[in-house]
Amino acid sequence: MSFLLWGGATAASAAEAVMRGLDHVPVAVGNLEKARADYEALGFVIKPGRAHANGIRNDHVKFADGTEVELITAARSADALSSDYLDWLKSGDGPTYLGLFAPSLETLSKTLAGHDLSIEQGEGVWTLRRQPALKRVFFARRQHSPTDRPEHFAHPNTAFTLSGVWLAGAEAERDLVRMLGGVRLPGAACSHFGPAIEVQSLPEAMLVFLPATVQLASGRTIVGLTLSVLDLQTARRLLDKNGIQYVSNAHCPQPSVWIAPAEAHGVWLELRQAPF
Repeated sequence: MSFLLWGGATAASAAEAVMRGLDHVPVAVGNLEKARADYEALGFVIKPGRAHANGIRNDHVKFADGTEVELITAARSADALSSDYLDWLKSGDGPTYLGLFAPSLETLSKTLAGHDLSIEQGEGVWTLRRQPALKRVFFARRQHSPTDRPEHFAHPNTAFTLSGVWLAGAEAERDLVRMLGGVRLPGAACSHFGPAIEVQSLPEAMLVFLPATVQLASGRTIVGLTLSVLDLQTARRLLDKNGIQYVSNAHCPQPSVWIAPAEAHGVWLELRQAPF
């Protein structure tokens, strides 16, 4: 049975979007030290994370606007979250949750209530109550840590924001984004994935929905992340210097390179020339 939230209403304009863009995406990794070194080789500055009481450890690829790619692992099964990460890692590294940026939780809650949905608070994030099809989606407000420093955002590859996500077999997420202000874009997204089912634009991000056949592993909907860069040529030179293989999309309107999941720990990373 398909999961429908939207019910056919017209999408809100970008200015009215309850959801502005992306917050952060955690990428579960079996070896945090190796993942850190690999992402540094891709041209990212890594902000060290911390050890949590439940055995979770993390590192951060942060951007000045509050978006982030989080590298995360768990040493033991101490609670529901650490157990979930360990279960996930049985099938290999990869992104586990989709974090969406909702500046006003009050507005978000009211909008969801109009569709008989509600949110509940977790540790710094909010999730949808009693919606198993969306259990891997959360909302947050882009936390800015007091320990963030300008050097944490000075990525040698010139990346400056997490600006897009590519999802495969994600009908529930597609309906949710549309309901919360996503504007459907005409035409197809340009990539090596093949034809998209739908492209949704938010004021600060783009979400591309692909067929389930594109999934890298069964049941894992997030297959790609787009990071906007100031200078794609600088990013390419750095990847070449470090011996990182990538796929170029020279035929696309906005030039980009795609770093394969083997290099990026279970997800395709697109470095796309700004403007997005």
